[in-house]
Amino acid sequence: MLQKQRGFTLIELLVVMVLIGALFGTVTISMGTRNVKRDLVEEGQRLQALFQEASQQAILYNQEVGWYFKEGEYGFLSFGYEANTWSAMSQRMFRPRETLFEFELIELDGTPISERLDDVYKDSNKPEDSDKTTPTIVFLSSGESSSFELSLFEKEEPDWLVRLKSDGFAAPELELPYDEDE
Repeated sequence: MLQKQRGFTLIELLVVMVLIGALFGTVTISMGTRNVKRDLVEEGQRLQALFQEASQQAILYNQEVGWYFKEGEYGFLSFGYEANTWSAMSQRMFRPRETLFEFELIELDGTPISERLDDVYKDSNKPEDSDKTTPTIVFLSSGESSSFELSLFEKEEPDWLVRLKSDGFAAPELELPYDEDE
């Protein structure tokens, strides 16, 4: 009498193991790659939202808010009238953030940055200002802000960039020079 087989054959087990291995390999490869364009767009959108929120905070609390950037980091400051100085904001949303992207300020308050560099360097050579962080863009309690044009890009791929622009009155606009789906 023939008995019914119980369990799986060796071939069936091998096929299942190959399928699991292929799925695991695909997931590992897709998680390991960084989509620079997508990350750049997300960082630009995050910065746009933070600028809009900083403007609202300035109006709501009648306090000047500033944004600064330096290599690998950006953050927000508030102006204390009593101490007459800028200091880090305490809200979690405005904490200093690390970034893998580079910033280039193209225009500030209607003047191309190349024309402003001499003034910036003259002011930055003062020894008492060397350890203080000062904002690049200011959001005023009146609802106005510095007018600016700011580029955000990846150092290895400077052609992939997003731009944030504001005329000082309207909310910052985000410009994407390519389709997000590319």
